Order: sequence, then C-alpha cells, then structure tokens
Amino acid sequence: MKCDICQGKIVTKTLQKYQYKECGLDNVYLTNVNVRVCESCGHESVRIPRILELHATIGRAIAMQPCPLRGQDIRFLRKQLGYSAKAWAAFLRMDISTLSRLENGQQAAGPQSDSLIRFLYFRIRDEEEGVLSKDRLADASAAVTTACYLSLCVNMNNPKVYKYNMRSVRYRGTGDLAFN
Repeated sequence: MKCDICQGKIVTKTLQKYQYKECGLDNVYLTNVNVRVCESCGHESVRIPRILELHATIGRAIAMQPCPLRGQDIRFLRKQLGYSAKAWAAFLRMDISTLSRLENGQQAAGPQSDSLIRFLYFRIRDEEEGVLSKDRLADASAAVTTACYLSLCVNMNNPKVYKYNMRSVRYRGTGDLAFN
C-alpha cells in the first residue's frame, strides 16, 4: 500500500491509546487501534473498524455515566439518534437557543433535563433497534449528583467493552472546578 500524499510505503502499527477527538468528545480514548503510517512523510491514518458499533457503545456509556451530562455529551447523543438540533429541541420541549447553549457548554443542563435526555436516548434507541435495553438507567440517573470528569476507554479488540477513568472534582471559591 502507498501513501496518498507522497506515494511512500505504508506500515500498520497498533496504538495502545488513541484520543478519539473525531467523535466530538474530548474524553474518549480507544485502545488497541490500528494506524497506518507512511515511512517517508510520517502521515498517519487511524483505522476504526465497526464505527457504528463503536458509536453505539460510546452513546450507551455517556447515557450511563455517573456524572452530569456535558454539552458535548448532549450533542453526541442527539447526533447518534440522528436528530437535527431543531427537531431534538422540539422533542425536549425546549427552545432551540437553550439547546444551543447546553450543547456549547454555555449553560449546564438541570437535573430534570439531564435525566430526560438520558431516558429519551435509550427509549428512542430501543424503539429503533426493536429491543428493550437491560441497562439500569433509572438507578444510573438517580446516582448523578456531583460533578466529575470521566475519560472513557473503549477496547477496539471488542468495541462493546469500555471502562471509565474518573477524576474527582472540587469546587474552588471562584466557582471554577479543579480536577484532581
């Protein structure tokens, strides 16, 4: 195989950890992912197999996380369901500008909105797939009480396997968050 840029030789390497920013989330890492690297120019191209299965896993992990949804989480869940911002805002009985502020991180989702987004994500997903989810979403949603930061690691050898790495959060006097 040859490089599209310089026609040099391509070799495949396996990365132990790759930050998957392309999904729109800053906290998703893939393990055991293949990368094609040009020996001449160094151009890298990540190979992500079963991307639909991977995104379904990420969506489930986001909806089940024990932390409040962030704006980018809300946007990912909406896009995973295939809704436009206008349609999703109408579905949530929310003004489009409010949804925009939520998704851009300018406003935090309240606990009711957080729970509603999670429940609707699973309900719509279950209807589309024709199966009833076995996830204990009610328990997970009720457990969301404090701010935290999670990094999500998905094993590309089995994209249905994931784990969270949590950093605790403490509030500073200025209202800012500090991550440990």
